[in-house]
Amino acid sequence: MKFYAYITVVLLSFIGLASNGQSENKLIRNGNHSYDKGDFKAAEIDYLKSMQSDNHTYKGLYNLGDALYQQNNYLDATAVFDSVSSLKLNKQTLSEAYYNMGNSLLKLSRDSSEIAGQALPASIESFKNSLRINPNDMDTKYNLAYAQKLLNQQQQQQQQQDKQENQDQDKQNNQEQDQQDQGEQDKQNKEERQDQQNQQQPQPKQISKEDAERMLEALKNEEKKTLEKLQKIKAKSARRVKSEKDW
Repeated sequence: MKFYAYITVVLLSFIGLASNGQSENKLIRNGNHSYDKGDFKAAEIDYLKSMQSDNHTYKGLYNLGDALYQQNNYLDATAVFDSVSSLKLNKQTLSEAYYNMGNSLLKLSRDSSEIAGQALPASIESFKNSLRINPNDMDTKYNLAYAQKLLNQQQQQQQQQDKQENQDQDKQNNQEQDQQDQGEQDKQNKEERQDQQNQQQPQPKQISKEDAERMLEALKNEEKKTLEKLQKIKAKSARRVKSEKDW
């Protein structure tokens, strides 16, 4: 797994650091002395200076990775050990470089950065590379098993999270569907109630043409009888007036 070109960036950053003629070995010894005292930043600088000497060896680069690791700078440490592993070195050194890169990635997997999701599988692969060179190293075997256990837990957690998200989404979809069904049911019930109300209301009676004519004839007869009664009443009233005496 290749990270950014850390070494080039660092060397350009420290290009102004002068070694003052000191040899690579002396600078590495100074770095080791600072490292043993716990001054990992000073050790980092000495290791960087040692890499600026002509015909420098891998030792300053390797120790630089250790200094960065001790400063919890796991991403840069990974890049350094990755660079070491690409060199043509003896098997023991290569095995240790892969082992250290695996540890750096294992630490990096606990980080919240974007690269953390890739770090754990890369850590497992680094430990496997180390064991391919030195299959009897028990520390590497232990760390590999531990990293695989963490990856398995991470995958199970991700599956559980995905399952929960799917369940939540299904629940939301069901709720929306229930609301839609309830709305349609309410609409249907309202229409049914309206139909019932319309059926209960008295409907205007329909009559035939013959019935209408009979009713009209009956009304005319009633009107004729009423007119005759009025005429009789008027006739009686007139006779009574004529029978009165003239005082």
